Amino acid sequence: MTFPSTSPLRPPQYKGSTEQTLYIPMRDGTRLAVDLYLPRGLTPETKIPALFAATRYWRAQQLKAPFSWFLSLPDSARNFFTAFGYAILRIDMRGTGASEGNHPHPWSATDLTDLYDLTEWVTQQPWSNGQVGGFGNSYQATTAEMLGACVHRAVTSALVRFNEFDVYTDIAFPGGVPNEFMLTQWADYNRALDANQLPKSMSTLEKILVKGVKPVGNHAIPKHTNQQVDSALRHMTFRDDLDPELNIRMDDISMFNRPTNHTLDHWGSWFDAATANAVIHRFANNPRPQRAVIGAWNHGATQHIGAKENPFPLLAQMKESLRFFDNPPATRELHYFTIFENEWKSTPEFPPAGLTSTRFFFQPQSGLSSLLPPPAPADRYQTDFNASTGLNNRWQTELDQRPVKYAPIKGQLAYTSAPLEQDTEITGYPIVTLFVKSTHDDGNFFVYLEAIDEQGNAHYLTEGMLRAIHRKVSTDTPPYKQFVPYHSFKRKDAMPLIPGEVAEITFGLNPISALIRRGWKLRVSLSGADKDTFARIPLTNSPSVEIMLGGEQASFIEILLKVRPESQSSK
Repeated sequence: MTFPSTSPLRPPQYKGSTEQTLYIPMRDGTRLAVDLYLPRGLTPETKIPALFAATRYWRAQQLKAPFSWFLSLPDSARNFFTAFGYAILRIDMRGTGASEGNHPHPWSATDLTDLYDLTEWVTQQPWSNGQVGGFGNSYQATTAEMLGACVHRAVTSALVRFNEFDVYTDIAFPGGVPNEFMLTQWADYNRALDANQLPKSMSTLEKILVKGVKPVGNHAIPKHTNQQVDSALRHMTFRDDLDPELNIRMDDISMFNRPTNHTLDHWGSWFDAATANAVIHRFANNPRPQRAVIGAWNHGATQHIGAKENPFPLLAQMKESLRFFDNPPATRELHYFTIFENEWKSTPEFPPAGLTSTRFFFQPQSGLSSLLPPPAPADRYQTDFNASTGLNNRWQTELDQRPVKYAPIKGQLAYTSAPLEQDTEITGYPIVTLFVKSTHDDGNFFVYLEAIDEQGNAHYLTEGMLRAIHRKVSTDTPPYKQFVPYHSFKRKDAMPLIPGEVAEITFGLNPISALIRRGWKLRVSLSGADKDTFARIPLTNSPSVEIMLGGEQASFIEILLKVRPESQSSK
């Protein structure tokens, strides 16, 4: 099976759609706001499947007068799928938008029962053929995935794009490091929506046109006073900490604890927060038929990283999704894009076969080589808390789908290889092992991997991080299959550094697939902070850190790679 598909698409059956806005009562009487779209011209005897788009970000917007008199907001997914004979339900989840009730926290257990009740409602409609699926990006992708966990017999498939599998490690605390930007900005965004106000990040044009959430008929918009996720910054350090405001632990709302029973089409990106990580973990831990896709995109796949134009635009993506809904796969396959080679590949397992694990040791005088150096004086840095990867890194752009753009990494230490002698493919999780000595018992360690081309231009590949107190490599059984050293991030496994003593810190970077051309170099950079995105640790003072080099305490990065034969290498 190729991706993207080259098979012809069936012709559309309908033109335009009808709209009905209504409240659908749940089992406890709470009513959810729903916009139902059916293909225009649908005959009474024709039965069709339904697709859910369930969100906490307003299912639809209401325009201000006079714009509402002559304008309607575009909805490309609605127009596309109804043309091919699908019903679309745009849904405000409980306690959000125009829906009633309380939204206690993201992806609550009540959301599961609501999705079940909505599915049951659909199956009772005269136009329904008894099949229900879901689709969406980001938050809406998780509700689509949860649809398969609500165990209703009618749920058949879901298109899940750019979401998380493990909320703690994939978004809130990557490597145990508090993602301060996302937790604060996302909370502020949702506070505005819950007050029926436009968030500050919305465009000037939206602020001119949009009044608020679309109501249901003449019904008033319910008032929402929901708790927000920035409480995690105040109450959580470890995976098993209970947030008293949200009344949850992170694992309570993670999809790895909610097995699905429908066919999945799930997408992520090497450059979008940890969504590639989520795709790989979902693929490796869910035995059901599925198609997994990892591209080189921003959040939502509007940008192809490294290209001026997106060679796989939105319409082509929707066509690919339609093929999935029409004919869900009966097998399991992961499709991934290798950057610089610019090719899609497929594998039944991850990492793909044929790769070899190779260690690159940090050398004196900032070198990087597969040769183990003899014991050497340590490299030292004073933590610079002004260090930053900017405002368009993989973590910040997840919030609003801005383009991903990295400047060359200015690490406090950097190690660069000699030019590669042959084209070399890297696919998988790089793993770094640092032998460190710090003046403090805690701190953050950020590691970045870049490719340096023959002109000296730096190309960001991936990064990883670990908070020092989480450094213990656990011998417990992980909750799901891992591909890097397993850190439990639980309170019982906390292991602060002992100031002045050497400690081993090993952790995985986010996965990547890239073809590093002959003549290019690899560069590994280290830092103790990323001030515009992650919380400062420790809050006071500036740790002085030594990185050990050579001998039994040689620091290194381990990379899965495949060296191309010289006859196949670039000239």
